[in-house]
Amino acid sequence: MKGIYFTLMAGLCLLCPHVFGQAGMTVSPGKMYYKLSPGMGATQKIRVSNPNNKELQIGASISDWSYDATGNNVTTDPGTLKTSCADWIQLMPGSYFTLQPGEQKEISVLFNVPPTANTDVPVHTAMIFFTQLNPGDSRSQSGMPIKVSVRMGVKVYHTFSQAEERSIDVLNFIDKIDPEHKDQPGYLELEVENNGKIWLESKVKWELLNTQTGEKQQLEDIDSYSLPGDKRLIRKLLPAGLKKGKYNATAIINYGNKDELKVVELEFER
Repeated sequence: MKGIYFTLMAGLCLLCPHVFGQAGMTVSPGKMYYKLSPGMGATQKIRVSNPNNKELQIGASISDWSYDATGNNVTTDPGTLKTSCADWIQLMPGSYFTLQPGEQKEISVLFNVPPTANTDVPVHTAMIFFTQLNPGDSRSQSGMPIKVSVRMGVKVYHTFSQAEERSIDVLNFIDKIDPEHKDQPGYLELEVENNGKIWLESKVKWELLNTQTGEKQQLEDIDSYSLPGDKRLIRKLLPAGLKKGKYNATAIINYGNKDELKVVELEFER
């Protein structure tokens, strides 16, 4: 549930960056996974709760979604992407419901794969949105009364019953300096492609070695998510105050089990 609260707060910040007070809902899980062959169906449940002291009116809808090159979510109208499974989803008991203060409801997600589904597309996706239809009362940082409405999304992933083929290719690994901030050390840019048949939740570990002094630095990991066919740019800021010298940068990409690793190195100078 902790992760869901973080998602809620991010949504509030997107709508209004300085909001204080009670507003919103909690939704769990944040992701749903279906592994079904053509003609098969299954049902899972989403729990929606009202942690507030006022009634919530909630509308449910379904959209397509994908990632952009840097891993941000991009939503589009249902049925517009070739990877869409929006039409395979039915929400029960319906697309509108109310929650009393402290109440929780379970929404059934009926997922039915058409017998004629295109198996050449290894992964299908959709996003189920829950939108607060009666905005809650809150206050801005200056104390002005405002109305706040929250929308939360649950990602839906579908794959056919084939084995999970995980694969990732490294397309490029370079260092860059921002031309508008030439006084800063810049960043590393890793470009990868998911050329497997399953979604990937990867973690990139970074290490810097000053080849002149032997000093090593471990940089903070970066999580990366991708769908089959996605190309992803992963950027890592170099530490502020990086000493001048020659460096060897290592990026270790873990994209599955312990033995599913890619290691790349780059030599550069600052």
